[in-house]
Amino acid sequence: MKRLTLLVIAAALAWSAYWGWSAWAQRQAIEAWFEDRRAEGWEASYDDLSIQGFPNRLDTSFTGLLLADPDSNTVWEAPFLQVLQVVYSRDHVIVAFPENQRVNHDGNAYEITAQGLRASLVRDGGELLRANAEAEVLNVSGEAPLALSGLTAAISRLEETDSRYRIAVNAEGIATGGAALPGGSEDGLRLDSTVTLEAPLRLEDYTEARPTRIEIARAELGKDALRLSAAGAADVDRSGRLDGELSLRVENMDEAIAAERAAGRVPPEILTLIEGAADLLSGLSGRDDRIDLSFEFREGKTWLGFLPLGPAPKLR
Repeated sequence: MKRLTLLVIAAALAWSAYWGWSAWAQRQAIEAWFEDRRAEGWEASYDDLSIQGFPNRLDTSFTGLLLADPDSNTVWEAPFLQVLQVVYSRDHVIVAFPENQRVNHDGNAYEITAQGLRASLVRDGGELLRANAEAEVLNVSGEAPLALSGLTAAISRLEETDSRYRIAVNAEGIATGGAALPGGSEDGLRLDSTVTLEAPLRLEDYTEARPTRIEIARAELGKDALRLSAAGAADVDRSGRLDGELSLRVENMDEAIAAERAAGRVPPEILTLIEGAADLLSGLSGRDDRIDLSFEFREGKTWLGFLPLGPAPKLR
C-alpha cells in the first residue's frame, strides 16, 4: 500500500512538472511570436498574459491585445481573448472572443459586437484539418453595417486529399444598417462550396494560399423580398483570373425595389436605373418575376452570352 501511495505521489509530481513545463513553453512560444512580429515592423502588444487550466488544460488569456500589420494596413484591438487547449492535444484549439472588438483597415474603422462568438480548429503537423466558428449574433458597424444571427461557418479538408477544402457558411438572419436579433427569419445566408489550393493550408501563411479551382454547389442570400442564388465552377489560372461558368438567379426584384423606394434608403434615381436594368434582364430571361443569368469567364474576360462585360474576376 505504501509503495502504491509513493507511485501515485510520484506520478502526480511528474504530471505537475510536465504541466508546468508545458505552460512555460507555451509562454515562451507566444512571447517569441510577438517578438517576431515586432521585428517585421508590426505593432504587437498585450497588457497581460496568463496561462491556467491545471491539471489537464492550457488556458491562455490575453487582455489589452493589439495587433497592427503595416503591410495590410490593418489594426485589430480586443480587450480580452482566450485560447483553450488540452495539454496532451496541442493541435486542437478553441478560441473565445470578447463581446466587443475593433478593426481598422485602410483608415476605415469597424466595431464588432457579438454574442457567443467562438471558434475551434484542428491541425495536423501545422496543416489545417478543420475549423469551425459560430455566434448567436454578430454585428459589424462601419461604412456598410452588417448584422448576422445564428451564424455558423466551417472549413474542412476533404478526406484523402491534401489541399481540397469544403467551405460552408450559414446565417439564420441577416440585416443591413441595423442590429440583428437572435432567431431565424426568411432572410439569411447559405453557402456550400469547395476550394482547391496549390498547397495544404497552414495558419501561419494563410495569406499566401493560392486557389486553383472554386466550385459553388449552393449560394443563397435572402434579404427582405430579394432572393439571390448562384452556382458554378471555375479554375483559377496562373494570373489569378477565373476560367469557368457561374449561374445567377434573382427573384422578387420588383418587390425589393418597391420596398427600398418606400423605405427611402436609396436615391430614387438609382432605383430607377436598377429598375430599368432589371426589366431588361428579366425580359431576356423570359419571365417578369425572375432573372436568370449565365456568366462565362474565358480568355481573361467575362461574357454574358455573346456580350463581353470586361475582365474576368481576379483573385490574386
